[in-house]
Amino acid sequence: MSTEPAAVISAGQLLRQAREQRQLSVQQVAVQLNLKPLQVEQLEQDQLDGSMLETFARGYVRAYGRLLKLPEAELMAAFSRQTGCVASSAKPMRTFSNREAKQATENRFMWLTYAIIALLLLLLFIWWWQTARPVSDSVPAPVETVAIPETAAAEVAPVATPEQLHELLDQLMPSAEPVAAEAEPEAQLLPDQLEMRFSANCWVDVVDAEGNRVAYGTKQAGYVMQLTGKAPFVVTLGNPGVVQISYNQQPFDMSALPAGRVAKFSIPESE
Repeated sequence: MSTEPAAVISAGQLLRQAREQRQLSVQQVAVQLNLKPLQVEQLEQDQLDGSMLETFARGYVRAYGRLLKLPEAELMAAFSRQTGCVASSAKPMRTFSNREAKQATENRFMWLTYAIIALLLLLLFIWWWQTARPVSDSVPAPVETVAIPETAAAEVAPVATPEQLHELLDQLMPSAEPVAAEAEPEAQLLPDQLEMRFSANCWVDVVDAEGNRVAYGTKQAGYVMQLTGKAPFVVTLGNPGVVQISYNQQPFDMSALPAGRVAKFSIPESE
């Protein structure tokens, strides 16, 4: 009884069978592996021509197998039998991120070393400054005493008697009177006040001694107007009979003014 050798399954056949079991299309696998559908078909058909180098094909087969969750050792053994090359063990690649991490660690140690050196220098400077200070700095300077000659002590004026102090105060008292006299003109600098009360509508125009118009226009009944300025005021009223005026809180006599007619007069009246 003769026995036939078992058929050897290629890597492409393993990939195609696993894809069909998972019900994936060639297009779906191509999208997942970022390959062209033609390249996926070439991998499944074990077509390694000039368009696909063996090095790239090995990586594609390994990625395809990981996508389908196939045993990597069995798949790559089948690929090696097909190509006749023994799969070389992949050496770990030193990535750029590892170099950056190592460089960052070295930088941290370097800055830590610099900080320790700076701290030691600072402590050394403080110790030197404290030990180098002279002892004389802590000792207070001696107070110089001045000797007063006996002749100077003898020339000191005697203490004044109460009678002499009283006469001195009497001489100084008149000096306070000019101060009070000088303060009187300041009270005269206060502005004059003029108050008008209107019992009916009335047109009014008021100008002070400096030419400033302090009031102008028609005032309504019941209106009270407070004015300040420099006297004398020149007042013009359209109807003086409806107005009561007080000058510096004193009532102003308006009985001589004509009623119902425009009146122009000065407050206070000129003599």
